[in-house]
Amino acid sequence: MKTKFLVAILTVLVVVSVVSATMLIPANDNDNAKENTEALENSPVIGENWALEPNGLIRVDLIHYAKPDNSGKPAKTETCYKLFGIKWKTLPVSYVINPTNPQGLPAKFVTSAISASAETWDAATSSELFNDAYTIDYNVWWGVYDYKNAISFGNYSQENVIAVTSYWRNPRTKAIVEFDIMFDTDWVWGNADINPGVMDLQNIATHELGHGVGLADVYSTTCSAVTMYGYSWYGDIDGRTLEQPDITGLQKLYG
Repeated sequence: MKTKFLVAILTVLVVVSVVSATMLIPANDNDNAKENTEALENSPVIGENWALEPNGLIRVDLIHYAKPDNSGKPAKTETCYKLFGIKWKTLPVSYVINPTNPQGLPAKFVTSAISASAETWDAATSSELFNDAYTIDYNVWWGVYDYKNAISFGNYSQENVIAVTSYWRNPRTKAIVEFDIMFDTDWVWGNADINPGVMDLQNIATHELGHGVGLADVYSTTCSAVTMYGYSWYGDIDGRTLEQPDITGLQKLYG
């Protein structure tokens, strides 16, 4: 039986530097820091730092680390979905894909996997959540606030990071105004239906897009089948399809 690697999520709000998976970020000196943090109650590692960017928006980085088996913690509740308390106020959401990757994955495969992930969420709500048409742009990258919801590959600066989703929100309206997703090229990506020894792009993209529209991770082992379960591993494709808790959380946000 192959060894599984699990993906632990670290929520860090407007980081100046990213800490390792065993460190906590100290709370901001602002008296309202803990009130405004979006750290997850059951996350193995919780960051409690936040700050405003120059444009008045708050940036949130959701960083997924690879961890060995046995790192999960049971949740206090078993609803199997969790919300950030924010959402898009203007729909549908457009997104831009940069399919450039060092593994030679064809652009058609990359875009098909990501668009299938977006449509998976779209089909579960009465709202038109994502635009059916996407844009390919070889000049967009993760982590740049440029009015584009960019999805790309990249080599993250720390080891053991599988994917990062960043979003920018308006603290006054609680509206998401942009998200970026990056798949770390330290991992072997592909289609786990064909090769179970790869990180399944559609599986992880579906999970990350859930963050992009306002859903958080859940960590209870009884929730391991849901798309927003906070861990994943090579060969995992369970997150490609939504379970009822994923749908319930989405519909609480968008109907």
